[in-house]
Amino acid sequence: MERQFHVTDRLGYHHSDGCTSYKFMRLKVTVAYNGANFVGWQRQSKGRTVQKTIEDIISVILNQPAEITSSGRTDSKVSALGQVFHFDSDLNIQPSQWQKALNAQLPEDIYIKNVCEVSDEFHARFNVISKRYDYCIQTGNYDVLSYPFVFQLNRALDLEKMRECAALFIGEHDFTSFNATPLEMIPYQIRTIKRLDIIDEGERVRLIFEGKGFLRYMVRMITQVLIEVGLNRLAKDDVILMFEENNKEACKLNAPPQGLTLVEVRYNDR
Repeated sequence: MERQFHVTDRLGYHHSDGCTSYKFMRLKVTVAYNGANFVGWQRQSKGRTVQKTIEDIISVILNQPAEITSSGRTDSKVSALGQVFHFDSDLNIQPSQWQKALNAQLPEDIYIKNVCEVSDEFHARFNVISKRYDYCIQTGNYDVLSYPFVFQLNRALDLEKMRECAALFIGEHDFTSFNATPLEMIPYQIRTIKRLDIIDEGERVRLIFEGKGFLRYMVRMITQVLIEVGLNRLAKDDVILMFEENNKEACKLNAPPQGLTLVEVRYNDR
């Protein structure tokens, strides 16, 4: 970090009675991270998390405890290119200075891509209009350099059959069978997938998911279903039956976390 920030740098209004009232600046932050060595985004009692790593550094700069609010959590080993969080600061530091200060102290597997000031009504979670997740599958030979970010299937897939079944998931559906969120926690499990593309990249296949929100393991469970279809272990009728059964026992498939990346979170201001 280029310099230390002190209480005199705090945003505030000085009154004639000698008192100072402080105001806050809400900052929207876009962050990328390599999830290989994290147990997830959310702060936990044990294990290295992205949230705690960032909060600890912001707390040092603010000289007081800090809490950041993200667009949502990512699981252990899952990476991000465009996770978004917000926090409030009473320091008179420009967004560009925040970016430099954070990157100077963050470990190499976390990088702040952008910091900007937003309205105090902005909320990183509640204002989301869509998220994009990519899941990458290595169908060619094992690629040791990409192992933290790619599922090393190393087998050919029938992409036409996968695309035919992928169409079943597009649109608004009850995804009770295709996620691990307990019904006791979230009874209403209808979600909308706006996009589910399957892209042939030679020795790699990329699945692109877009939607406003996804339940726990939802992207990974759907991905593994489509992989099983591509390996001719499941047929389209099997997938339809999973939808019809509409319970937590219908699908026990879950693709490894290494292939999943949160690519982008979109808001109305973009």
